[in-house]
Amino acid sequence: MASNSAEKDKDKEATTKPAFEYTDEMIQKAADLIAKQGYVTRKDIPEMKDLDWAYGLGEEVDKYFNNKNAGRYIYHEDFDFDGGDIADIIFDMDQVKTRNDALKKLGEVLGDKIINGHLDEIEHDITN
Repeated sequence: MASNSAEKDKDKEATTKPAFEYTDEMIQKAADLIAKQGYVTRKDIPEMKDLDWAYGLGEEVDKYFNNKNAGRYIYHEDFDFDGGDIADIIFDMDQVKTRNDALKKLGEVLGDKIINGHLDEIEHDITN
């Protein structure tokens, strides 16, 4: 019976989290961009338009830096912009210091308008 439960759990994971493949070249490109400019977006890697794909790339880049003992704190975040665009940014918190800085950088890079207010105000409105 235990194996049946384990199989069901495995099936559930497979249906809730898509499996993507990331080439070494793609991970290296993202890592190089983060080392150089502090972040990577869909402007750099168009596949990041898929939010799930971008999340997985963030995990792979974090593993890459951890394996290199690079001492980088890699963070992945998606933000909503005015007009409904949702976009991702993967960034190094030593270079892009805060989530608010990441929001501003992503909006600047994509040419998207940030929803009025600061990130903390927006989150407060959503959670309250």
